[in-house]
Amino acid sequence: MADSEVEDEAITQLRLRQAKALRNVTLFKSPVQTIYYCGCYAANGFYSGAKWVASHPVTLVILPALVAYAGTKWAGYKQNLLTEIEENVKYVVWWVGLGVLSSIGLGTGMHTGLLFLFPHILKVCLAAETCGHFRFDTRYDMWYSSESFKCGEGPGEVVSFADLFKKVILTAVLWGIGTAIGEIPPYWLSYSAAVAGQKNVALVELEEALRPSHQRNLFQCMVARMEQWMVSFIRSHGFFGILLLASWPNAAFDLCGLVCGNFRFPFWKFFGATLIGKGFIKVTGQVVFFVAVFRRDSREAILAWLERLLPARLPGLGSGAQSPARELHLFINRSIAKYQAKVLAKSTAHLAERRWWWRRGLDVLRSRQELQRLMMALIPDTIAEVWSGFMALLMAAFALSCVNAFAQAYRMQLDDAEVIAARQRLAAAREQERKQQ
Repeated sequence: MADSEVEDEAITQLRLRQAKALRNVTLFKSPVQTIYYCGCYAANGFYSGAKWVASHPVTLVILPALVAYAGTKWAGYKQNLLTEIEENVKYVVWWVGLGVLSSIGLGTGMHTGLLFLFPHILKVCLAAETCGHFRFDTRYDMWYSSESFKCGEGPGEVVSFADLFKKVILTAVLWGIGTAIGEIPPYWLSYSAAVAGQKNVALVELEEALRPSHQRNLFQCMVARMEQWMVSFIRSHGFFGILLLASWPNAAFDLCGLVCGNFRFPFWKFFGATLIGKGFIKVTGQVVFFVAVFRRDSREAILAWLERLLPARLPGLGSGAQSPARELHLFINRSIAKYQAKVLAKSTAHLAERRWWWRRGLDVLRSRQELQRLMMALIPDTIAEVWSGFMALLMAAFALSCVNAFAQAYRMQLDDAEVIAARQRLAAAREQERKQQ
């Protein structure tokens, strides 16, 4: 057997052992090792990011601004203005960050529109109906999404479609801008591969799927043909082709970034078209649709239509039982009434509360009745609270998957270094044998 074949066999066996060990790098199988690897990967990323930020020209503007902010905060100057700035920064970071999470990861991102944005639109619609006006602050619907809005005081107003639209469109646009930013990694991955004279893995798989000899079912054939059409559409229409593909909920848009990067399409044209399509056109249509659905008149019309559409009785139920659609209608209205009552109660309590948050916490711990009331308030009894609990579970699962992914990425870096060292040892051993001969 030739020396090269022996070397390839040894490296193959090493890769197989590494792949087997990599499958055990999870929080459930090796928690200590996984947390250590995740910490190392995060520390390396933080160090690399800090070096990049320190060497970037923008830092010359950001760093003095941060120093001025810290000094102003410490001196107690313009506290109300600083509080407003802090709330706005948190609001922008939260919704833009959720948008990035929704689209980043080549199709593996978290569907934050379904989990956060659309429930936010529903909460705004319900709060506007409950309060009778729009003078409540929606910036606080973040970090803890089960938080109810506080109505405040003021005369009642007519809850119109246009006012609801204006109340939620900024949040939706921020989320849409985040989804556009999340499309940058596929572009850069493919662009870097093209500069290096290589093809992106996803494009290679697409070409393989389109070969006549490739075995595939009808669904795979349809997906492959659709992706092929998207590639030709982008190449033919450029900026406006990307704009059209980004202006509707396109689950295969990751391929657009891969194609643009592979053909070295100018970055700002790609990102500009994606930003306009995802950050403004698509979210505007989504806001119009969901505000129309979540308004009271539309909601009641849809539920009444379901009552007429679904059967009045289900087989096996008694004659006195109500229709399923009617039960659903009553259940939704009861949940909405509970949520609206909590909004009003929270607003009243907020206006009457004068204690600091840490003082309220101490009073709850000292009083058994207050502690019991707090525990009872944590039990979900409305659809919104049940959904918030479900959303918290999904967030926890997503966080666990991120920890596993970071740990495995660090382990793969170690494995690559081990393979390079093994190749060097084998090359040195082969060279030593030649000298001895």
